[in-house]
Amino acid sequence: MSRRPRILLWIGLFLIMGGSLRDIHSQSNSNLSSLLAAMNSFDSFRANITLNGSLTGTLSYKRPGNLHIKFSDGRVISANGKTLWFYSPDRGIAAKQDLKGSSSGLSGLLSGYEDISAGRSVKLKSESKRYSEISIALSESNLPKSIRMKPSGSTESTEIIFSGIATNIGLTSSLFNFQPPSSSLIVENPLNQKE
Repeated sequence: MSRRPRILLWIGLFLIMGGSLRDIHSQSNSNLSSLLAAMNSFDSFRANITLNGSLTGTLSYKRPGNLHIKFSDGRVISANGKTLWFYSPDRGIAAKQDLKGSSSGLSGLLSGYEDISAGRSVKLKSESKRYSEISIALSESNLPKSIRMKPSGSTESTEIIFSGIATNIGLTSSLFNFQPPSSSLIVENPLNQKE
């Protein structure tokens, strides 16, 4: 699997693991605490997103663990709490990631980071994690304006910019039960495979 789809899958996994946000509350500074409290204050949200300044899409989230991102190029990231899908219509590939045993949520993803936050941002660094640096810029309402993730050993980073966030909106469960076209090549558990 190429680097960009793998990064998109990790971003999808990062965004849906909100169930345990309060687990890292005690190890965080006030900015991270404010972000965690804001993310735990609603049951659903929708936002426009821009990935790396070019690829746009719509992100929908519903607690617990339901995510749907539709990108402008037709790619889809979708999860219903049990399965995470990444679908690329150009390649005709649907990656299916089992989410069983992923209950550690953001606490698992963010544990082991040194928090060096300042101003209206959260900055986390680690020399041993998949992402050596995660930076989150906060809005006045403590929701994310952007998330930048820098993979270990890389000088490049991936950035998601959020706009037009609406919270506690009605989202049907069917939105999160993605079914790829029958002609798709299905790749099982790509995040479990070594590079």
